[in-house]
Amino acid sequence: MKKQKKPNIILFMADQLRFDAIGCYGNTQVRTPNIDSIALNGSTFDHHFIQNPVCSPSRCSILTGRYPKNHGTRDNGIPLRDEEVTFPEVLRENGYLTAAIGKMHFTTQFVPKENEEDDWPEDRYGFDVVHTSCDCKTGEYLNWLKEVSPKDYKEVKMQGERKAKEDRASAADKDASGPPQVYQSEIDPEYHQSSWIADQTVTFIDEVPKDKPFFAFCSFVDPHHPFDPPAPYSKMYDPTTLEPPIYQEGELEDKPPHFRKHRCGRGFSNEKYDYRKLSSQDWGSVKAAYYAMITLVDESIGKVLKAIEDKGMEQDTLILFTNDHGELLGDHGLLFKGPFHYDCLIKAPMIMKWPGVIPKGSRYQQITEHVDIMATILDYAGIRPPLGMQGMSMAPILRGDSGAGRKYALTEFNCFDWGLNLKTITGRDYKLTYYAGEQFGELYDRNLDPHEFKNLWDHEEYREVKESMLKELMNRIIETEDTLPLRIGKY
Repeated sequence: MKKQKKPNIILFMADQLRFDAIGCYGNTQVRTPNIDSIALNGSTFDHHFIQNPVCSPSRCSILTGRYPKNHGTRDNGIPLRDEEVTFPEVLRENGYLTAAIGKMHFTTQFVPKENEEDDWPEDRYGFDVVHTSCDCKTGEYLNWLKEVSPKDYKEVKMQGERKAKEDRASAADKDASGPPQVYQSEIDPEYHQSSWIADQTVTFIDEVPKDKPFFAFCSFVDPHHPFDPPAPYSKMYDPTTLEPPIYQEGELEDKPPHFRKHRCGRGFSNEKYDYRKLSSQDWGSVKAAYYAMITLVDESIGKVLKAIEDKGMEQDTLILFTNDHGELLGDHGLLFKGPFHYDCLIKAPMIMKWPGVIPKGSRYQQITEHVDIMATILDYAGIRPPLGMQGMSMAPILRGDSGAGRKYALTEFNCFDWGLNLKTITGRDYKLTYYAGEQFGELYDRNLDPHEFKNLWDHEEYREVKESMLKELMNRIIETEDTLPLRIGKY
């Protein structure tokens, strides 16, 4: 049998993108033809879940193939430890040229330093080439913009400063003049952050030596808030025609207390807004801006896909598309993210394409996780995974192994700002969330109640289901204990 050539690899990521906010996952209102083309010519996973609904922990789980409780980045603001082995590092050791382009957020985001990578370890987490930016639009992107378009630089600098100020503001000082963090950007789309990230990725691909495989982590900041798309995207979606958020009056009454606190602007995140005051028009404006940002990301991805096609690399390139976590987007009367393990936050798009290797136009129902991305990439690259990696390759699923995949996905949240430490397991039939030290919890029937309106935690008729799910959660917690450091002797 002829040995398979090591593929070039591109991992596309969109920050805070809901799984159901792209066409190939059933959304008929948003325009995402380029992302949809990856699915049309590749494979789509319908039950893929993240390990933590916060940026840094989720990204570090992808990078290491390990759960947050083990790699140590439990929340934003906790840098990934230098001793953690990342898959770009493993790829580089096996002949790959590696690039980090866009939002990485493995460490703090440019605070107090302007350039995120100044706080990275000496080996730069395994990346040879680094071009980064962030939510506040500082770093290399802003410096570049200052040189090429002073007018747009002033606009973007203002946007970043406004974002930082809004994050630091108390609930009383938040901007309540309209829907939260919805603004129109005056920047030329050619110089937008999403365009810059795509352009830097194309430049990297163009400069890779012909005899060397590459890995590009092309990671977009959008559609993370602030929701500030430029024209003409800002006018692309009519707020009055978009589907309203999923909400049922009184649905939070049987949820843990922090759900209601967050809805009233008394939660513990940076985003303290009273969502009860938002009208249907406000929610439509949020969604219209969010979709506009997604469409701009999609067009930027199209640039990279075209570059691959123009260079004749399509047959030799493994492409993956996912998010770091989702977005509440008004569902359940809430916005942004946090310890609310609804599917719209913890379920992720997972699309893969490699012509001739990955089945074209196929969909899979097995449960998979973000920790599996590293294992999958190394599997297709023909590289032995490092000790301590906890993910399972998704390649056996794509090769037709009906027994591959997981029974349950594990999601964590232990941000102590909230005073909460919780873990969730999600199966095909039920989802359970356990809160350490609390009497309350969550249990949902995923078939009868797909929108997770009715919390069954205290329902006597579901007692046996609850007990069974608690046992499954305990099994997953034990199974995912860290295997490092290795035992090298009997004593």
